[in-house]
Amino acid sequence: MEELIMEAYRKAETKDFFAITVHVERLLKKYYSLRDPRTWITTGEVRRILERQGLVFGDSWAVA
Repeated sequence: MEELIMEAYRKAETKDFFAITVHVERLLKKYYSLRDPRTWITTGEVRRILERQGLVFGDSWAVA
């Protein structure tokens, strides 16, 4: 899941949190069935994974 989230970060046109989560959702729909439990991820989990990678979000913007 972490790889998928980082791929979404790289593909997002802007690095704000909403754009990244939209890309995560698109990639999940592309790779998995919506009934697959792997698609059940919260925005909090997405934020924690990005922060573990050194990306800090303040006011919805990613700052490396």
